Amino acid sequence: MIPRTTLNPRPRPARLRAFTLIECVVATAVVAGMTATALTTVAYSVRAQGKAADRAVGAMYADAMVAEIMTQPYADPNTGTATFGLEPGETTASRANWDDVDDYAGYTDSPLQNKDGSVIPNTATWKRSVEVVWASPTSPATASVTETGCKRVTVTVRHNGFLVATRVFLRTNAP
Repeated sequence: MIPRTTLNPRPRPARLRAFTLIECVVATAVVAGMTATALTTVAYSVRAQGKAADRAVGAMYADAMVAEIMTQPYADPNTGTATFGLEPGETTASRANWDDVDDYAGYTDSPLQNKDGSVIPNTATWKRSVEVVWASPTSPATASVTETGCKRVTVTVRHNGFLVATRVFLRTNAP
């Protein structure tokens, strides 16, 4: 018997393997899942960067207010009193004539303003507030209802209603 290969010298072509429809659907599903995961990760990253930027800007606005308040004396230089609030002649329209720490008690601004009352551009969604209380000299975190010789000042900054920065410092009547 003659071997078959000698009768048909041409080799049989190998069966070509095609990309089936099922493989195509599976590959598309895998790519779609990977794309969705990547986009979610990018969205979280962008959101985190935005929050970090808000915290940095909020810290700048809080630090600016702290620096302004820290230049003020403990008590009103004209009367020498340590009572809280604005004295006659001081208005909320401008902080330019505020002359002691307690003048800032209860102050809020939105949009944010400079000391002269001019609005800081692009701050319509920002809010800054100041709390001034007498504090216990032995435990500054504890508020007092009477004069103690120590005032705790808290400056908070919010953006779109979310707290982004807080600064707390003490001011005493010590020379």
